Amino acid sequence: MVALGVSLVGPGSADAERGSESGRYSAGVAASIADTQQFWADQLPKTYGVTYRPIPADRLFAFSESDPPPSCDDGGRGTTPYEDVRGNAFYCSSGDFVAWDEQVLFSRLRQQFGEFAVALVLAHEWGHAIQARTDTRLGATVYLEMQADCFAGAWTRHVADGDRTSLQLGTGDLDTALGGYLVFRDPLGTDGGQTGAHGNAFDRVSAFQDGYRDGVSACRSYEDSPPDVTETGFTSREDAANGGNVSAAEVQQLVTDDVSDYWTQELGKQAPAPKVVAYGRSAPECSGDSDGGVLDDGATYCSSSNTIAYERAAFDHLYTDVGDFGAGMLLAAGWSSAAQHAQGQEIGTDAARLRADCLTGAWTGSVASGDRDTDGKHAALSAGDLDEAIQTFTVAGSGDQHTDRGSAFARVAAFRTGFTDGRSACRTL
Repeated sequence: MVALGVSLVGPGSADAERGSESGRYSAGVAASIADTQQFWADQLPKTYGVTYRPIPADRLFAFSESDPPPSCDDGGRGTTPYEDVRGNAFYCSSGDFVAWDEQVLFSRLRQQFGEFAVALVLAHEWGHAIQARTDTRLGATVYLEMQADCFAGAWTRHVADGDRTSLQLGTGDLDTALGGYLVFRDPLGTDGGQTGAHGNAFDRVSAFQDGYRDGVSACRSYEDSPPDVTETGFTSREDAANGGNVSAAEVQQLVTDDVSDYWTQELGKQAPAPKVVAYGRSAPECSGDSDGGVLDDGATYCSSSNTIAYERAAFDHLYTDVGDFGAGMLLAAGWSSAAQHAQGQEIGTDAARLRADCLTGAWTGSVASGDRDTDGKHAALSAGDLDEAIQTFTVAGSGDQHTDRGSAFARVAAFRTGFTDGRSACRTL
């Protein structure tokens, strides 16, 4: 049985409802399923050379405590105790059926995120049905799950483009997807190589965005070139006890030292390290260009004084509500603006902030690689840090802000570009 287990208590929920209500995805289960079936009727022959065989209506099960789902172990002839699958949706290859918990899972997803979150779960499970129809074998469980996420992204792009569909995607629906993956992710500290792993939020969002950007063919390529898996377990008992977090004071020092080292190696004397100052209620005056705050109004870079000024309350908010890496990103993003200014590039525009997101991703990728940590004194990523990066884009800059920073979905995509391909890839954004 291939199952998607979710816990509906998790980070990311508060800001998943961005965007106006008009035009938001509103299709019910039946319409979402019909569109998904038609999508695969079109795409399976094009990509795999296989005629799509739809899942019959009598093989679709909305289950509840009073009406439990069929058993996957015997091909759907028996029933599964509700408590064994409560809060889940799954595709069963032996019975070729899809089942979902309407009582808990879908009702709470609608309440917390809206109909698109429901459709996203269904699109993921249909991805497993496609794997069964193409006899796809990817080894570790996490690769199967990430490919199903990729297929869900390809279907989502088809809806976003209005490609032979009457369904519509609203301005906030893609950000809703980010919030959903923060809920659907594996528990913190899960090793991506273990049986049953579905992936952390960063890996699952990465796979979804692969499909959204490049379509079904990108998902099929996972068979020959499996995606990178960043999900790791804790490195020590102390790391697990702290949830992968160091103290707030350590974050500031680690990030300040490490980002400075990164940009010194990348740009040398061309980019002198900016000063970093914390303030309470009033930010220092800036007589030159300001980046307006890449992540939040409470952390800005001023070109005339070469200073990153951050509001202590904004830093503390991210540290408390997201984690140490979220707070660290607030500072690292200012360095990204400083690096752009040092190279004669404009700062303070929407495009510049998107490039800064990408450059922050490039620094993060450098930390993840460990290439600069030859003496064991540099920053290192712990379990959950990359998920904190995703969450930071969904929560930073919320509330009363002067700057509209646009879609979190697009900004995560920029961050991933830098993380994967390095700072040179940020020039084209």
